[in-house]
Amino acid sequence: MLLDGVLLTVCKRTFTQHNIRFDEQFKFHFYDMDICRQFERAGLRMGTYSVSVIHQSGGNFGTPEWAAGYKDYLKKWGE
Repeated sequence: MLLDGVLLTVCKRTFTQHNIRFDEQFKFHFYDMDICRQFERAGLRMGTYSVSVIHQSGGNFGTPEWAAGYKDYLKKWGE
């Protein structure tokens, strides 16, 4: 399960109890996917909640920064 990082909420104690940390190699791209994979590996549940959010961005898919993040993600997770 992967959630978009535009808005992720979690209790701090969940991170500390399960030794989950933001991986500093992900400067922006793929940090959200990495966190979700860590939660999945720890056996934690993730879900969604309906909330209105305005996110005005065309994204950076395919940019050199995105490609570098993707390469790091694959290096860490293998897929």
